[in-house]
Amino acid sequence: MRLAIISDIHEDIDSLRNILQKAERMGYDQLVCLGDISGYSLPYYNYENSRNAVACLALLREKCSIIIAGNHDLHAAGRKPDLPEEIKDHETWQHEHDRNPGYGKEDISYLLSLPAYEVLHTADFNILFSHYVYPNLSGFVKGFYSRGKEFEPHFSFMQEHGCSLGFTGHAHPSGFYKVQSHRFKQYNYRGIQLSSPPAIIGISPVTRNDHLSGFCIFDTHKRRLQVLR
Repeated sequence: MRLAIISDIHEDIDSLRNILQKAERMGYDQLVCLGDISGYSLPYYNYENSRNAVACLALLREKCSIIIAGNHDLHAAGRKPDLPEEIKDHETWQHEHDRNPGYGKEDISYLLSLPAYEVLHTADFNILFSHYVYPNLSGFVKGFYSRGKEFEPHFSFMQEHGCSLGFTGHAHPSGFYKVQSHRFKQYNYRGIQLSSPPAIIGISPVTRNDHLSGFCIFDTHKRRLQVLR
């Protein structure tokens, strides 16, 4: 199975359309979105004339087989996640700079229905998709991980759900990162062959902030990952 995986659109309709066109030319069986369809703010982005959260959501609903809720999506829908006890008192993003995405009632209802994670069962192995990593699956708590041991709770969460591979967004890496054998390693945009799981892959954002827009194609049978700018 060939999966096209995207994350962190942040209302950037032009980049989303360009990436989906490129993914369709390359070919895929399923399209997965890891969240943050919403979330445009002037301190971080500068494409105000082309931002369109409603169009992004409509396009993704048409194209995707799996869509996960990100922290900005939950904020846009007026909902805070039920955080696990170990991070309940941690500092959270307030999203105070987010512009109104202009969603209608049906859009909000759809966002509220989105899961915090989803498991895809393939003929080769099971894959867990989430916006970020356990216990901060939605990315609502501030902070990003860059050490292998910080991902150990997520590996345990994957194991509980019978998954040997996980894909996450949220961190906006330039390229992607891989966590495997207790090691965190950053990669530029490129293709790699994944050795035997378990592994966690953090993918690049769709939004073109700083011109780091990207997406990935993953072949579950060949275990071949391509992350494209």
